[in-house]
Amino acid sequence: MKKILSILSVALVAIVFAACSNNSPAGVVEEYVSCLQNGKYDKAVELFHFKEALTDDQKAFMISLIGKSAEQYKEKGGIASVKIDNVEVTEDGEAATVFYTTTYGNGSTKEDKDKVIKVDGKWLLDSGK
Repeated sequence: MKKILSILSVALVAIVFAACSNNSPAGVVEEYVSCLQNGKYDKAVELFHFKEALTDDQKAFMISLIGKSAEQYKEKGGIASVKIDNVEVTEDGEAATVFYTTTYGNGSTKEDKDKVIKVDGKWLLDSGK
């Protein structure tokens, strides 16, 4: 039964995220969470903006870190849903903060926020580096 619920949870998250464009502040956050849930850690790294291009070693390190953080989702029964609570876009429209709530398969929730920036017309997570 747990396996069926887990599979349904993943399918639901995939459907919801597929319907969203990542070319919006909320969309890039949703895509990042989807990448974590689906083990696409290399794609998750591509959703970040870095001031300088990552070396292969730095990218491998980031993939490893993201993979470790994704383990938290698995420990909580996967992601049941992600709800965007609010998006605050700066006056110039080049940056935003996305506030969201993640509900996990075990029923627990977590409120979080991510800063995103627009780079060459595309929204990316702000790495701060």
